[in-house]
Amino acid sequence: MIISSISLRNFRNLADLQADFSPGFNVIAGNNGQGKTNLLEAVHWLGHLRPLRTTRVRELIRWKEKSAMVEGSIEQDGLTHRLKVAVESGKRSAYLEEKKTSALNYNGHLSVVLFTPSDLELIKGSPEERRRFIDRSIFNLDRRFLSIFLKYRQALDARNECLRKHLPDELIEAYEITMASYGLDLMKMRRDQLLALRPFFEEAFRSIMGFEGSLELSYRSILGQLEEESIDALASIFAQSRTSDRQRGFTQKGPHTDDFTFKMLDHSAKHFASQGQQRALVLATKISEILHFKEKKAEWPVLLLDDVSSELDPSKNQKLFQFLNDFSGQVFITTTNADVLNIDHNYKLWRVSNGVINSGDTK
Repeated sequence: MIISSISLRNFRNLADLQADFSPGFNVIAGNNGQGKTNLLEAVHWLGHLRPLRTTRVRELIRWKEKSAMVEGSIEQDGLTHRLKVAVESGKRSAYLEEKKTSALNYNGHLSVVLFTPSDLELIKGSPEERRRFIDRSIFNLDRRFLSIFLKYRQALDARNECLRKHLPDELIEAYEITMASYGLDLMKMRRDQLLALRPFFEEAFRSIMGFEGSLELSYRSILGQLEEESIDALASIFAQSRTSDRQRGFTQKGPHTDDFTFKMLDHSAKHFASQGQQRALVLATKISEILHFKEKKAEWPVLLLDDVSSELDPSKNQKLFQFLNDFSGQVFITTTNADVLNIDHNYKLWRVSNGVINSGDTK
């Protein structure tokens, strides 16, 4: 799977771009604040239909403009697909093969794995960040996931509104059944994904750190509180919490509170691991996501790295590039200095200055 070309208009600070990318390494170089990350976000938006750094699609539109567009040509299994996503008047539209389509039909044609400096907070950050990571990794593999996730969230939001407005139990119970139906699938998918990532994660971390002690990557949810993994059992958990939830005005238990934990030598990595170990854990987690995708799909995802090498110490940086040099998929890397990247392969250099991207030589 590769992005052979992209055209965009008025995306962030990028006014206009038409680019043919290398099927291997693409290095986007420039000073900070010039638009390097904006190009990666355009690729991510094309694949996931979700912005990286905002929940408001209006913010994707270039200053003083009224619309933005990103269009790409995707090559997969000998076929070429045309993807396009646009925003105008605050509304996003998706197009597949030049025909307007729904998000559910659009998704699955471009799988992107992103690694940014903020991912280094995966250990110490909030559970929401970890849920977002695991959900993105499932999304890349299973097109059903988005529908299940959205239907659970819709039912959850409706139940919360009923709680705040003190509406009758009968109405709340109806939403609880819907939450249980989709929530059970959601938690099972997350648990199964984490179990599948675990062997890749352990091997990668031991390779990076030379670590031989016990490692644990554990999923935490209310599945363990159920007498049986059934819709009725999960719905009963919601019902039992209803009085307390009414007092607080929101749903306290459910997949929206899931988390997963890292342990080393039976201790929480959040509290006991060194900063170097924590960064190695995150790097191993990202590598496990990529290798699991390759195993399931028999192809590599498109890999986006946003100035990550500057955040890693020399030994972790070396391990990252050892992995990348064995990676046979397409890679986009941003950097302020291309000369410090330890890339063994030829790569295409793109230079960014003040929102203008120019192609350099193949190195």
